Order: sequence, then structure tokens, then C-alpha cells
Amino acid sequence: MKHLKLSASAIALAIGLVGHQASALADDIRIAAGTGILFAPFHVMKQAGLIEKHAEAAGITVTPQYLNFPSGSAVTDALISGNVDVIGVGLSNALLLWSRTRGDIKAVAAVSGTESILVTKDPAVQTLADFKPDNRISVTSLRVSNQAIYLQMALDKEFGDPNRFDPMMVQLGFTDAVQAMVTPNGAIDTMFAGPPYYQQLLEMEGMHPVLSTLDVAGPTTNLLAVSRTAWHDDHAEDVAVFLGALEEAQQIINDDPERAAELYLSSTGERFEKDEFAAMLADDGNVFQSLPMGTFQTAEFMARIGLIRDAPQDWKDYFFDNLKGRPEAANAD
Repeated sequence: MKHLKLSASAIALAIGLVGHQASALADDIRIAAGTGILFAPFHVMKQAGLIEKHAEAAGITVTPQYLNFPSGSAVTDALISGNVDVIGVGLSNALLLWSRTRGDIKAVAAVSGTESILVTKDPAVQTLADFKPDNRISVTSLRVSNQAIYLQMALDKEFGDPNRFDPMMVQLGFTDAVQAMVTPNGAIDTMFAGPPYYQQLLEMEGMHPVLSTLDVAGPTTNLLAVSRTAWHDDHAEDVAVFLGALEEAQQIINDDPERAAELYLSSTGERFEKDEFAAMLADDGNVFQSLPMGTFQTAEFMARIGLIRDAPQDWKDYFFDNLKGRPEAANAD
């Protein structure tokens, strides 16, 4: 998987992007996250000053640095090379990192989960069985993105062939895919879209849903906060502060989506109406909690089709120990 292979130029890019953050002090925590519903807890944490709040309550000083990277490959390179401490990464890529580093990278906590929907503008397609060889379906990364994995799981369940649609797949970022969907004779006619993109598409004439991730896997965690073992083990206080801040951010989203939307939009500057974004945060199928939900079925599937080297025994194999002693952990997966 080329996005996980380090090269000198990739490391140099990651170091250059971080700049002065690369010499972060011991009481700094460098956090990399993107934008969108899945990343909302990070933005709530940032804008509400929750790292600082929980550090003060613990009697220590922790200064958070919130970083942005141009791509998923750049952020994973930065984590592996030690230029960032915690990153938000999709479940499938988190499992690839865990496998390829032989357990050196693990999850500190679950962050969030959202529904994604396979949307098409082909009127002849109502079910997976209706797709023809000339259809073109976009995912953000071929075979290994969350949406690609869920589609393979659906194909395996219905046809016994997870690779049935491989010749139809096109790799496009969400924004580019939406543009292609609305362009006559565009490069694709179908998109496996996460929020808010599937909502935008389904409001347009001629677009309709074919499949939901809720049909395939149920409500499930899609985004994990991961770190390297060396940093995690050497920064127990920082990890505890991060986890406390994350869980408060998740609680704010669950209990007060209006406030969460205001904090998120203030952090990102995105042009959503606050009520519109709050409604998306409160959508059925969203999961905001630190214990994983439904991740092990994905891990088992990825191991079975050879995407990860070793099959985990349960979710605790790819998580650090921080959450494992909780009573509720018995119901996590």
C-alpha cells in the first residue's frame, strides 16, 4: 500500500510541514486531524480548550498543537517519523498501520463513526446486482478506505466475491467526486460518500441511494485516534489528559449538538449553517464514544482477504490498555 511506505522525500515533506513543531517540548501534544463530521470531536476539543482544562485539573501543563496535513499519507508519515504524536485516522488505515508496524502503532481511543451511503445517478441501478461493467464508482482510496472496505464486505456477503467491483473502482477525494457526479458525462456515476457529501448529493435531482454502511456493518466506529508505542508509553499523563478531553468533546456532541456545531464551525471556518451542521451531528447512525463499536468485524474481514498480516483475537489487540479495564469494555468490539 503505497500510502504507508516511507521514503526520504515523504519524511522530508512531513518534517517540512510540521516545521517548528518537530522540536515540540515534552509537555506539548501534537495532534493531527482533518475536517468533517468524523473529526468533530477534535475541533470541539480545540475550540473549547479541553486539553488545557483537563491538564489543569491534573495539575500539569500540556500545550496542544493542532496540525493539518495535505493528505492521509503525509499525516501517517509524520506519525511514523515522530513529528506528530496523535492522529485521527480511518479505521481501515489504522488497522493497516497496526499490522504493518507489527503493533508499534495502536489506537488510544475510538473517536467517531458515521453512516456512509453509496449514491448513484444511474437510474438502472437500484441494488448491487444492477451494476454493469461500464459503471464507475468512486472511493477515496482503492481497496483500503473505509468505504471501499464496506463495499467489499457487502459484495462478499451478497456474491461471495469481495473484489467483484474492482474494475469499476475510481479513486477520488470526496470533493472531486461530488464535482464529477454533478458533471454531465463525468468520470463516475456512483460515489460511496460520507457526510456531508451524501446529504448534498441526495438533495439533487436524479441521485438516489443504493447501499448504506448501516446495512453492512450497523453503527460502527470509523475513526480512531492512534499513536506510536514509544510516545504513548513515555507520556502517560499526556495520554490521560488527551483521553479526558476527547471524552468530554464526545459528550458535548452527544448532549448539545448545537454547541458542538458552533465550536466546530468556529474552528474550521466551514460555511454550514449552525442548525444544519448540528442536525448532521445528531444523525442516526453516528457514534461518538471512546470505546470502539463494530470495529472487530472490519478487522476480521481485512485479515481474511489478506489486507492485514495477522488476524487480531479481539479489539484489544489494536488498542492500547487505557480503556481495557473499564466495565463497559466488555461490550466493546
